Amino acid sequence: MKKTFLLSLAFITVTAFGQNAIPNGNFETWNTSTYDYPQNYQYTSNTQALQYQLPVNVTQTNDAYHGQYAVQLTTNASATDTNFAYFLNINPNAANGPSTVTGGMPYNQKPTGIRGWYKYNVATADSGTIIMAFSKAGVNIGTYLFHIGGIHSTYTLFNFTFNPALSETPDSVAFGAFSCKINASSNQKVHGIAGSTLKIDSVSFTGVSSQPALMNGDFESWQSQTSYSPADWYTQNNMIREGYNRTTDAAKGNYAIELTTYLGNQNDHPAAQSGEISTGYYPNNCNGNCNQLGGYPFSNKNDTLAFYYKYAPSGNDSAWIQLNYKNNGSGVDGKSIFLHASKNYQYVEFPCGTPNTFDTVIVQIQSSSWLDTLLSFVGSDLKIDEIHFKSQPLTTGISNYKIDNAINIYPNPAINNITIEIDNLKESYNLEILNTIGQVILNKKIVNNVEQVDLSGQLAGIYFVKLQSANNTIVKKIIKQ
Repeated sequence: MKKTFLLSLAFITVTAFGQNAIPNGNFETWNTSTYDYPQNYQYTSNTQALQYQLPVNVTQTNDAYHGQYAVQLTTNASATDTNFAYFLNINPNAANGPSTVTGGMPYNQKPTGIRGWYKYNVATADSGTIIMAFSKAGVNIGTYLFHIGGIHSTYTLFNFTFNPALSETPDSVAFGAFSCKINASSNQKVHGIAGSTLKIDSVSFTGVSSQPALMNGDFESWQSQTSYSPADWYTQNNMIREGYNRTTDAAKGNYAIELTTYLGNQNDHPAAQSGEISTGYYPNNCNGNCNQLGGYPFSNKNDTLAFYYKYAPSGNDSAWIQLNYKNNGSGVDGKSIFLHASKNYQYVEFPCGTPNTFDTVIVQIQSSSWLDTLLSFVGSDLKIDEIHFKSQPLTTGISNYKIDNAINIYPNPAINNITIEIDNLKESYNLEILNTIGQVILNKKIVNNVEQVDLSGQLAGIYFVKLQSANNTIVKKIIKQ
C-alpha cells in the first residue's frame, strides 16, 4: 500500500544541486507539518499521508449531525495506490489481528451495541468500518467490526447489536473507524477506493448508563500535532509515524536526528521495529524482490564516512549504518558498520572504499540491525549528527528562506505529472525543474493556486523543483518513476 503526502513548508534550505551525496547531513533542516486529530485518538492515517506527500485524510468538518464538528475520513490516491483513512486509540501494530486487540480507554460497563450517525458516498464497491475491542486484565474478551456504506448524502443512523454479546464486564475498550472495508482477518491486504468519504458523529454505546470518559464520541474535542521530518531523507513506510524525531541534543549546531526502536509488527505478530532513515526508498508492489531507488550521485572509490553518534541500546542491541552502491540503477556493493553503546557523542570515521564502478550511493541508518526484532530491543535509542563523506565536507552558512504561503508539491514519487498548490497565493512564482547536474529542463510561471506540471517526457530519476518569487525561494527534490 503506497501513500504520498501534502508538504507544508515552513522553512526550506536552498543548496547547490548535486553537491553532496549526503544532503542535510547535519540535520539542521526539517520539514514541518501540523494537523488536527480527534482528542484521545492519536493514531491516525495522517501520519502516513504526511510521510508520503498526500493531503491529511482524517479531518475536522463543520458538517456535523450534532454540535459543531464531526470527523471526516477520506481515502486518498497516489499515482499507483490508495491511502485509506483511519483513527484509533491504540497502536495498530501492537496486535496480531483484530481479535487480539487489548487496551485503549478505561471502561467498566458492559454495552450491548453501538450507535451513531454517518454519511458515505460509495454505493456498493466499498464501505466504511467501525471497530471496537473490549478487554479485561490484558485479555481480549470481544472484538466487533461493523461496515457502514452506501450513498448517504444526509446523516443516517447506524445501530448495531453485539453478537455474540459480551460475556463479562470489560475494564478497557479500543475504538476507531476506517474509510474503507476492514475484515477480521489479520493478514488481509487492505485497499480503498479513492475518493471514498465517511463522516461520523454522535457515536455512543447502547445498553449502558454512561459512556467512557475518553470516548469523545461527538468529536467536539480536537488536538493539534506538529510533525518534523528531516529534509532530503526518506523515513520508513510504517503504519504509524514512529521511530524518528528531531532532537536538540546535537553534537554540533541546533539539531540531530534521533532514531528509536518501537513496537511494530512482522508477519502479523508484534515485533521490535527499527527507527530508520535513508537517502533512498523502496518501491511498492515489488513482490518481495525490492531494491532501493533514489540516492545521490557519487563515484569516489576510496572515501571515508564520518559522523557523530550516541547510542543507548535496549538489551544487547546494536545500531547499523549501511552504504549501498549502485551503477546504472543496479546494486554493485554494500558496506556497513555496527554501532554500540555510547553515553556521549563519539566521532567515527569509517573507511568505505570499493573497487567496483558505481555512480550512486544510498545511505541508510537504523536504530537496530535488520535481525533485531525481539521485543526486548524496543526502546533502543540512536542519535546521529554531522554525517558526511570526508571528500564532501558539510556546508555551513546555508541561507534559510521563510515561506509565508504553504506550498505543496505532490505526488512524490511521480509518474507523469506533479501538482503544485500554493495556499493564499499573493505573488507569482517562477518555476524551474532541474536535473541532478543543475540543467534546467522546464521553466514556467506559476500564477494560479493550483497548477499541474507535465513530466511525462522526462526520464526516470531525481529532479529538483525550484520555486522563486520576489520574496521567497524553495528547492525540493522529487522522484520521477
